[in-house]
Amino acid sequence: MMSNTDTQEATPSSPGAKNKARPVLIGVSIVAVAALVAAVWFGIGWGKALFVDKPIADTRDSALTGAQQVAINLNTVDAANIDQSFEDMKSSITGDSMLNDLTSTQSSISDEVRDSGAKGSAELLHGTLTELSADEGTATALVVIATTTTWPDRPAVKSKLTLRLFMEEVDGTWKANKVDPVGTGIALDNGVVDPDAVPTGPNAQPVDPNAVPTDQNAAPSTVEGPPAEPDATGGP
Repeated sequence: MMSNTDTQEATPSSPGAKNKARPVLIGVSIVAVAALVAAVWFGIGWGKALFVDKPIADTRDSALTGAQQVAINLNTVDAANIDQSFEDMKSSITGDSMLNDLTSTQSSISDEVRDSGAKGSAELLHGTLTELSADEGTATALVVIATTTTWPDRPAVKSKLTLRLFMEEVDGTWKANKVDPVGTGIALDNGVVDPDAVPTGPNAQPVDPNAVPTDQNAAPSTVEGPPAEPDATGGP
């Protein structure tokens, strides 16, 4: 039969048992505090990404998408729907300079496109932002497009253009207030024959690329070298 002394020593509420449990409780508290600190730290980081970085990323995407669409709209025209083509151009630009330039050339371009039956389209090749100010709502983009122009009576012509677009956010829409070409257009090799080339007859002789062109009306050329001196007898 156990004595009262043995019973007290085996009771968990004894001082010895409390001392053994204390380090465990301290360890659990440290782990809990560390977990709380980590949660707060990563929570701040996640909140920063959500409320700061994400809006900037969204603005960057919107500005780039807007610039790419502007480049396409400004290089798309259809003789069958000329009015809508210019409406799309106007919706893509802002500022007095851009709007005045488009208005001043609209009439002549419209007549030329209608008379020729031309159709121009643009395809996006690449685009990137080089500058962005989310606070001011401005951006600069480089956009590369492939343009294709077709006519009813001649082969199509395809070129690659690089444009620098200065963008401005207007009522939630990104528009261009200035557009500058970068370099000159590059003709794409698509098997197109130059419509202005002079046709060659089937029996024509091949042309020597190294031959010196001659003038049919030119006087006969003289023999090279100094003139012969007459001899003493007066002969040649």
